Amino acid sequence: MKHNLLFGLFLIYAALFNNYACADDSVKRTDNTTVTLFHNAQDEVLLKFEIRPNWHISWSNPGDVGQSTTIKAENSELKIIAQSTPTARTIFDTMHEYFYENVAYYSLQLSDLHNAELKLDFVECSDVCKPETLSFKPMDIAATPNDKWQDLISIATQTFPQKITLSSPQNHNRLQLALPYSESVYFAPTQKDVIDESEIEITPSETGIQIRWQNTPSSQLKQALIMTPQQSFLADIQYINNTFSYLLYMILFAFIGGILLNAMPCVFPILSLKIFNLIKQPRQNFLPFKNALLYTCGVFLSFMLLTAVLIALKSGGENVGWGFQLQSPWFVGIMAVLFLVLFLYMTELWHFPNLVTQKIHKLAGINEFATGFFAVLIASPCTGPFMGAAVGYALTRSVPEIFAVFGGLALGYALPYALIELYPHKLCLIMPKPGRWMRKLQIILSLPLLFTSVWLGSVLYAQLTTTENTEKTLLNWQPLDAALVEQLNNKGANIFIDFTADWCLTCQFNHKIILNTERFANFVHKNNVHLFVADMTEYNPEYNAALQSYGRDSIPLYVYYHNGSYELLPLFFRVGSLPH
Repeated sequence: MKHNLLFGLFLIYAALFNNYACADDSVKRTDNTTVTLFHNAQDEVLLKFEIRPNWHISWSNPGDVGQSTTIKAENSELKIIAQSTPTARTIFDTMHEYFYENVAYYSLQLSDLHNAELKLDFVECSDVCKPETLSFKPMDIAATPNDKWQDLISIATQTFPQKITLSSPQNHNRLQLALPYSESVYFAPTQKDVIDESEIEITPSETGIQIRWQNTPSSQLKQALIMTPQQSFLADIQYINNTFSYLLYMILFAFIGGILLNAMPCVFPILSLKIFNLIKQPRQNFLPFKNALLYTCGVFLSFMLLTAVLIALKSGGENVGWGFQLQSPWFVGIMAVLFLVLFLYMTELWHFPNLVTQKIHKLAGINEFATGFFAVLIASPCTGPFMGAAVGYALTRSVPEIFAVFGGLALGYALPYALIELYPHKLCLIMPKPGRWMRKLQIILSLPLLFTSVWLGSVLYAQLTTTENTEKTLLNWQPLDAALVEQLNNKGANIFIDFTADWCLTCQFNHKIILNTERFANFVHKNNVHLFVADMTEYNPEYNAALQSYGRDSIPLYVYYHNGSYELLPLFFRVGSLPH
C-alpha cells in the first residue's frame, strides 16, 4: 500500500514537472526581453515579444542605426507571414530608426513543425545595447488550445500592417498614394541596404502623397512599409513600363473598354432614351453631325467632371473609387426622381409648362447632349472588358495622365451611338412610315426608365438601412475581412471574393447567371471555397482600400485564391475554368 501511494505521488509530481517544463520551453527570457512561442499543432507559429520599459529591439530593417531582428529555422522551411508595425523616429533630422517597444508579434509558417528549431537573434537597447540569442523547439511545446489561439491571432493581427500592392514606373521609383500628406509619414524598406534611405522623398501630390527613392546599383526595392498617422501598409511594389508608348497603349485599352461598355447591363436602363431619340431624329431637320457632336460632348463632359471630382476627393484624403457617385444617397435619390420624370414625360402623363417646352425646342440638340451626359452617370460605375486595367492604371498616375486615359474611355463610350447619329438616313430605310406604332413603341421604351427609377429607389432604401446584405444565395457568404483572408490564404485555402454593389447592374446580372447558379454552388462545396463579399453599395473605406490593393478602382471584381496565390477573374468568368 505504501509503495502504491509513493508511486502515485511520483506520477503526480512527474506530470506537474512535465507541464512546468513544457510551459518553461514556450517562454524564453533575457534580462530585458521575454519571448513566448505559441503554435496550433499544424504549421503556424506566433511569437510574442514583451520588452521591458525604456528598452527596445530593432525591426527587420533597423534603419540607419541598430541591428536587424532575425528569425531562422533549421530542419524546416520558414516563411514570415506578418510582423507588427514598428515605431519610427527621426534622429538628428536625417537618420531614421525603426524599432519595437513594449510588445511585438511575429506570425510564422513552418513546413515541418515537429522537427524545426527556431533561432532568434536581436539586440536590446537602452543607454547601452546587448546582443541576444534565443532558441525554440516547437515540438517540445504543447499546442495552444484553439479558443486561445484565435484570441491571440486576433490581438496580433491588429498590430500588423495592411498588405497592398502598388505600382511604380519602371526605372523611376515613384509611388502615388491616395492618402493625406503628413510630415510624419515614413517609408521604410523591409530589407536594409536595398536603397539609400537618405534619398527618400515624401511630398504632396495632386492625388495625395508621392514617394520617391533611389535604388542601389545592384538591387531593386520590392517591398516597403508605409506608416501614416492613421494606418500602416505593407506594400508589394510592382514596376511597370513608364514610356509614352505604354501610356498610349493604356489609352487604347480605355478606348476599347469604352466601346464595349455600351454592351454592359449597366447601360440597358438608358438604352431606351437613345432609341427614342433615334426613331424621332430621322424625321427632324437637325444636322446629323451636330447631333453626334452634342452627344459626344455630353459624354465627354460627364466623364471629365466625374474624373475631376474623383481626383479632388482623393487629394483630400478620401479613399474612393470609380463610380463613387452612386455611393451617395443624395445622388441616388436625385437620379431616381429624374428617371421618374423622364418616364412621365415620355408617356405624356405629365407635360412640361409651355415656357419650358419652348425653351427646349429652341435648344436644338439638347436631348442628345443630356442623353450622353446622364448615360455616363448611370453606366460609369460598372466595369467592362479592358476597362478595369485601364482605370486601375490611370488612378496611380499624374493628373494629366488620368485625364488622358479617361478621355480615351469617354471617346470610346460615345463612338457607337455617335456613328449612328451621323447616318440617320440609314434608319429611314429600315423604319416603317410614321403611325400608331410610334406611340406604342414610345410607351414600351418608357418602361425601362420606370424600372430604373424603381431600381434606384431600392438602392436608396438599401443605403439608408444599416444591415449589410450578404445572403445572395444559400451559400455561406460573409463580409470581406482582409485579415481573415490573409490567414486562410497562408493555409493554402481556396477563397473567392466578390466586390459588388446594389447599384451595379453588371454585378446583379452576374449574380443571376454565375454566382447564384447550382454549378457555382457545387464548385464551392466540392472545393471547400471560402466566400467573401465586399458590398460597396454604401461608402466603405476598408472595401475601397481592398479593391485598390488589387490594382482596381471599379466593380465588379472577382478575386480567386488558390494554393497561396490569387488571380483576378474575367468579368464574365466560367466556373469550369477556376482551379480546383
